[in-house]
Amino acid sequence: MIQTLLLSAGLLVGQSAEGGADLGMDAAGAAAVAAAQLPVMVDIKPGVWLMRVRGDSSFGGGTFKLDETMGVDSLNAAFRGELTIQHTDWAVKLMGTTINAGGSVETTGGTWGGVGLTAGDETSFNMSWLQFEGHWTAWTLLGDGRRDTNEALDLSLGPHLAVSWIDIEEKLTPAIGASATASGGWWSVMGGAQVSMQADMRKFSSWLYQLRVDVSGHVGTTIDKGGFAWAVQGGLTMMFTPNIGATVGYRLMEFNDLESDGWTVSPRFPGLFLGANVSF
Repeated sequence: MIQTLLLSAGLLVGQSAEGGADLGMDAAGAAAVAAAQLPVMVDIKPGVWLMRVRGDSSFGGGTFKLDETMGVDSLNAAFRGELTIQHTDWAVKLMGTTINAGGSVETTGGTWGGVGLTAGDETSFNMSWLQFEGHWTAWTLLGDGRRDTNEALDLSLGPHLAVSWIDIEEKLTPAIGASATASGGWWSVMGGAQVSMQADMRKFSSWLYQLRVDVSGHVGTTIDKGGFAWAVQGGLTMMFTPNIGATVGYRLMEFNDLESDGWTVSPRFPGLFLGANVSF
């Protein structure tokens, strides 16, 4: 009799343990299925970057200001595109721009690339830049942190890693004689953080669906033949519908001591960003 009771109790305990394990597996599986079913969100921001070239350049014969001496001081309306693909707490961003700036030497004296600087000589500064970022929304402080919903207020933040490629060509063309040209390309790696906020505006406006604020920054270094690199950006996006909006923001990036064949350049690119926003 006692043996029968013990055997029955053992069978009941085993079945209970198996049931608990099944419930745990079912809960974990359900959570994984729910996460997989969340939509992939895509944000596209094509726009104009109203920026100026700043910084220093040297190619033998001294170091000169790109804007004050080399004369590359005009306002450039450069196309800049930004693409974000997000699923759950993870996102990847791809952005890039290209500029063709020009001007003329403003002061006489010194040499650049073996060519004497004379006021009025033509100069040019061309740059192409591409950056990839991986983002993790580690903390959601308010709301659900998702772009596909419209909570009263969402606030989230997290870290990111950025890898960028920049290609620069600088040229000095005197009125008489041969010109001097320097060019190079560099990889940089940076780490930083971002803060995002979005608010439902339908209770306050008949034409405004949602308001978004995004701020991010990162610091790092150029991998080879370069120094410290950093960037910050921020923007206010007004979504008129769930899919269409406009962005006003600021973009700034700086690279230091980029070297190539005796040429050293430390450019900085600050400027206002105006763009459209398409989300789906």
